[in-house]
Amino acid sequence: MAGKFDEPVYQTLSREPVTPNEIAKKLEISHKTALRALMHLALTKEDVFYKNSGRVHIFWKEKVE
Repeated sequence: MAGKFDEPVYQTLSREPVTPNEIAKKLEISHKTALRALMHLALTKEDVFYKNSGRVHIFWKEKVE
């Protein structure tokens, strides 16, 4: 089930790694909402990648060929 923030969050992603907090500040949404949307995108989109480094979650988008 896609959330209403999935598309704006997806459009904000780029090749440069970002944290949910950075996305939350850009879109003026809560950290929890941003993290939930990013995790959903990482699981459902082939071009969204995720890495967990300790307590820090990092997300980025790459072109998949």
